[in-house]
Amino acid sequence: MSRKLDLDATAAEANSMNRWVLSLACLSLFFPPPSHADDQPRPSENASGSELPFRLSSGYLIQVEGRIGDHTHLKFILDTGATISMVDQRIAQKLKLDAHPAQSFNFDRNLQWETATIPEVQFGPIRAANVAVLVGDLARYSEFASKADAIIGTDLLNLSNLTIDFDAGNLIFDLTEPRTYLAGGDPMAKCLIVELQVQDRPVHLIVDTGLQGMLLYEERLRKSVPGLRTAGSLKNATMGGRVQVKQATLPDVRFGNRNREVHIAFLPSPAAGTLPGIDGIVGIAVLQARRVHFDFSRKTLTWE
Repeated sequence: MSRKLDLDATAAEANSMNRWVLSLACLSLFFPPPSHADDQPRPSENASGSELPFRLSSGYLIQVEGRIGDHTHLKFILDTGATISMVDQRIAQKLKLDAHPAQSFNFDRNLQWETATIPEVQFGPIRAANVAVLVGDLARYSEFASKADAIIGTDLLNLSNLTIDFDAGNLIFDLTEPRTYLAGGDPMAKCLIVELQVQDRPVHLIVDTGLQGMLLYEERLRKSVPGLRTAGSLKNATMGGRVQVKQATLPDVRFGNRNREVHIAFLPSPAAGTLPGIDGIVGIAVLQARRVHFDFSRKTLTWE
């Protein structure tokens, strides 16, 4: 597992009442270096039935092709750590969207966005109309997002239960329980939370496909796991060149029936009323799984 902590983390939740976007810790999207054209995933139009091929970028990031309006062959990054989808301003300008100013808070800085409604978006069998999104310069948001056209968050991902088959390189959508897109709502209701055992104590982590490793809120974790043990010494580092974190190795972290040591980063805990009961964020690469199943209807995650 990589210990790269110098990349920007992202997150936002739209509030359509006052056009203010409140960032949550459903928030970590680490962008990998941009890929070459011959590495692009096959077009989603070639996917048959409920399957959609993906390209695994930098060992963990799920990248597919999709469509917004009549613009096809767009590059989408799927991120369960974002509660609202984001569209690059290049696409918004082509669509001539009516956009309004918005703002997101990302750890220690305000980021300027716009909010807009896109007429239709599709990736594989998933299609939604009149979708509220954030609009901005994704390249400015992160230098590694210069070729991304959109980031697909849980507002759209939860329209279908989903399996990521890493061996086959396919996403498998369960269309037996189709759901209709609805803007707004409780952002936490869109997050998928998994319970792991850390040194025989339960901890609750937001599942983030856009995160390569594991980020933990130090003060909260130490309350959840009294007498928390780390292997070796803590190392100070920065994330995004701004946020101070501590790198550590946690022994006795249970994934299913396996106990492992895991390299993690400690973050300062958010305010008490923010993300109550959440101890941190985990990327699915940490699971070292062949297949990962997202059941958004029941808010469960399983893997094999």
